[in-house]
Amino acid sequence: MRKTDLILAKAWLLAGAHLTNPLWWPRERRRERRRDVLAASLPWYFRRNLLDGVVALPEVPVVKNDASDKVFTLWLQGEDAAPELVKACFRSMRRHFSQVVLVLDEKTLYDYVDLPPVIVDKFRCGKIKPAHFADICRVDLLYRHGGYWIDSTCYATAPIPDWIAAEDFFMYLTEKEYGSVYSFCQNCFIRARKGDYLLAAWREMILDFWTHQTVRMDYFQHQLMFKALVQNDPRAKEHFARMPHVGQDATHVLGAQPLDTPYDPERFARDTEGAFFQKLTYRGTDAAPVGSVIDFIKRS
Repeated sequence: MRKTDLILAKAWLLAGAHLTNPLWWPRERRRERRRDVLAASLPWYFRRNLLDGVVALPEVPVVKNDASDKVFTLWLQGEDAAPELVKACFRSMRRHFSQVVLVLDEKTLYDYVDLPPVIVDKFRCGKIKPAHFADICRVDLLYRHGGYWIDSTCYATAPIPDWIAAEDFFMYLTEKEYGSVYSFCQNCFIRARKGDYLLAAWREMILDFWTHQTVRMDYFQHQLMFKALVQNDPRAKEHFARMPHVGQDATHVLGAQPLDTPYDPERFARDTEGAFFQKLTYRGTDAAPVGSVIDFIKRS
């Protein structure tokens, strides 16, 4: 990777997101300025430094073995040690999904992934944080096996739709209502058939980065790598254009509510009718009051 480009990218971030981000602007406007700089500078860096390996990547036919597709999810400490909300999410997946749901942990994970030893070593010594290691693993899992990835904090309310199952590759894209808009796409749920070019190219970029780097550039850097890929690689552009472009907002309705929002069956049905899962967080949910939406989910 070019050291000059890394220096330029960091300078761009420092200047655009901080030095020229007026202190007298309202907080949200300053945050928006920072997001805009991140959305431009990091894809620029990734385009210049991670696309060379993608160019030489061969395309292979996808493996359409949908009847054997599995749903992969991960809790490194093991399902039994997961917070109650996460356990409820696992139960909801098994309740609604027709596919086998595999909850992997730090022991069973390596039966399914085959990552470069340098990356595994960086994770084990703390140079790669668990959140980014999980990002690496989800892409490698689907590259090797195909199927589905879903985060452990996704609460399922319906089966995976047939229109998603019919796609070779699918992820939700970000919208303006919820989440971090600048990240471009949402990787809490991914559908990919084994052999899909978008997945293989994205994996190539991710492994290239972490083989040579130890410091994350942004929490959403893997999503921004995907943005750089589909905006600059001609083959990726074609594949991405064929993927249904569906926004993520319908999957974040419950997660955007306060923890003490009272549970009402009719409102819950309305809030969850637009998507087959809801992206939540387990942080702070131990304090959710009895009768709240989070309390209902934890007991379901």
